[in-house]
Amino acid sequence: MRPDIDLRAFLDTRGAKILLTLSLLAVAGFAALGGLIQPALVPDRTADLEMTFFVISLPLTLIIPALTVWITAGEWSDGSIQITLLQRPGRLAVLTSKAIAALVVFVALAAVSIGLAAASTWIGGELIGEGAVLSSIEGVLTTQLANLGATFLFSLAMGMLLQSTVLGLVAAIGIPFVIGTASNLAMAFGSQTLADVIAAVDLTGASLALANGEAGAFELLPLVLLVLLPAALGTQRWRHREIG
Repeated sequence: MRPDIDLRAFLDTRGAKILLTLSLLAVAGFAALGGLIQPALVPDRTADLEMTFFVISLPLTLIIPALTVWITAGEWSDGSIQITLLQRPGRLAVLTSKAIAALVVFVALAAVSIGLAAASTWIGGELIGEGAVLSSIEGVLTTQLANLGATFLFSLAMGMLLQSTVLGLVAAIGIPFVIGTASNLAMAFGSQTLADVIAAVDLTGASLALANGEAGAFELLPLVLLVLLPAALGTQRWRHREIG
């Protein structure tokens, strides 16, 4: 396995540099929006770290799928996977390497986002408002990161399964949107049956239950259906798919 090769191959492309630059600008902009504007909106004129990171998570739910699917499936879409597999014949090793590279990018992005959120919250609370609430870091490291972790895992599974940048992005972004919309409709109409069906594929809800230590067998079902099963099928397809 050589995740460093896959990471360099991704970072050396012009498209990846543009995407990363725009992503960092978006994260920084939303961090400033969340941290600096809070004191003007809340009654006690404070800035809360968890709220700032929640604002940052809005663009991250799009950025994480874009980066993860691109790293995982990009070479299948542009045809360069043939060269990669000629140089590194072990298909499973290449797949594992790409998954590790995507994980490294996700962890780095999450760390930068937390740092920007903390800095923006402190500036907004201490220099503009009446104080900064940084003690909510626990909520950031559990609830918020659990949501982003679920987004990463689902995006990785879609990239592995579909092996197409376009299809992977459509699935990684579209399916959670449809599930979230259906969940809101179930709550609006008060349909418990529909709510139970949606809960079986609600990866966000399952991630929150896992983060809070409240997950049972049913809460693990979305993880199996939306991450483990697609990843297993994607691994099999990766091993046997013909090139060309």
